[in-house]
Amino acid sequence: MKKINILLAISIFTNLAFSQGTAGSLFLGINPGAKSSGMGEANIAIANDSYATYYNPAGLVSLSQKEFSFMHTSYLPNLVDDMSYDFLAFAMPLGEGQAIGGHFTYLNLGDQNATDINNVDLGTFSSYMYALNMSYAKAINDNSSWGINGKYFFQELAVVDNYDASSSNVAIDVSYFKHNALNNPNLKLGIILANIGPGVTFEDGEEDPLPTRLGLGSSLLLMDGKGLAALDINYDINDSVMGTNIGFQYEVSDDIFLRAGMVNDAGDVSYSTLGFGLKRDSIGFDLSYVMADDFDPHAEMLKFSIIGSF
Repeated sequence: MKKINILLAISIFTNLAFSQGTAGSLFLGINPGAKSSGMGEANIAIANDSYATYYNPAGLVSLSQKEFSFMHTSYLPNLVDDMSYDFLAFAMPLGEGQAIGGHFTYLNLGDQNATDINNVDLGTFSSYMYALNMSYAKAINDNSSWGINGKYFFQELAVVDNYDASSSNVAIDVSYFKHNALNNPNLKLGIILANIGPGVTFEDGEEDPLPTRLGLGSSLLLMDGKGLAALDINYDINDSVMGTNIGFQYEVSDDIFLRAGMVNDAGDVSYSTLGFGLKRDSIGFDLSYVMADDFDPHAEMLKFSIIGSF
């Protein structure tokens, strides 16, 4: 009963944190990058930097230089004060219409108190999750490309009184990117089928499916290239629910960008975002902020990221 009590507490916590349904390993669906977050997390059909390793690896063929990126956020500060999320990525062109990349993500769920069924204190334990992703992209022709991700991920939910609730697994993503869509040089389209793989099982023996998702994206340059509008539609295959991401970016000058967006997650989560970007030579800095009501765990969440090319 002690084991059941610990896993039940973690299950309740993670469901509250991610506000999603039946799937496990929900941290794989945390969208990284303050740039895309400022645009309502709509990036499937933009995906023109190292964050494409997450959003749409097929977009990596657009790279002309090596890139690195890093993002940090205190995740869901309106829910807990000791949960954090970090994202580190690298990408580079290979020539002849090919590119590779990868990213590492780490979610620290903080410390929790453990008790048995009699409410006897068992001490505290820490929970964390990480994923290692490798990406490859190849051009099909001048206007289209395909990409694939292979990922390994590990979850440590609890280590309490000689009880270790951990699990590791693998998954893949496959994607497609289209420039000059519908013969419009300002329109791009993207498709990704993410998190394809076997379910995750912990010591209790129950298998949770991966958060498999079909994402469709479009982006359109406006206002003589000063404006960029994006729309993503994501279908959660396990729960048969759909979410939308809408974003807009305005280029104030060659090195200053303003962003806004709206997220309607698969389920009942909706919030708005604001973002700011600054680019100096080969280094870019981005900041995003979530506006939501006081009962939403995403409220007041700040994301900071940096991206550089060389």
